[in-house]
Amino acid sequence: MFDLDQIPVPDLSDPNFAPFWEGTRENKLKVQRCEDCGTHRWPPRLTCRSCRSANVEWVEVVPRGTLYTYTTVGRPTAKGFSSVPYTVGFVALNTPANVRIIGNVVGVEPSQLAIGMALEGRFVPAGPNGEMTLIHWAPPSA
Repeated sequence: MFDLDQIPVPDLSDPNFAPFWEGTRENKLKVQRCEDCGTHRWPPRLTCRSCRSANVEWVEVVPRGTLYTYTTVGRPTAKGFSSVPYTVGFVALNTPANVRIIGNVVGVEPSQLAIGMALEGRFVPAGPNGEMTLIHWAPPSA
């Protein structure tokens, strides 16, 4: 469905996102957590939106949640995404609350999608040499 080897690779060493990419490479989903107040955040930020602290740690979270919103793309718009239609969704993680992660929704027809449906993360290699790992979202396996 996707031409994963055609997807442009971002700067995997960018200090704001490197821990995320290192985690996905190990099939782990990592987000920032404020060391002072415990608030989780995504996308990464320099300071906590709750207490403004700059003390941060990256923690592993369970890649399970519910479909918060989505869009189905009907025509090719980017390298690596020439097969259409495909769906991009925001998934609200079960825990921590208030963290939403974007990714392609796979394993379900767009017409069968429903806000609130349960999804879990799947890690897939991408890039010309498989140098990055993306998270896709799919209905839970039985």
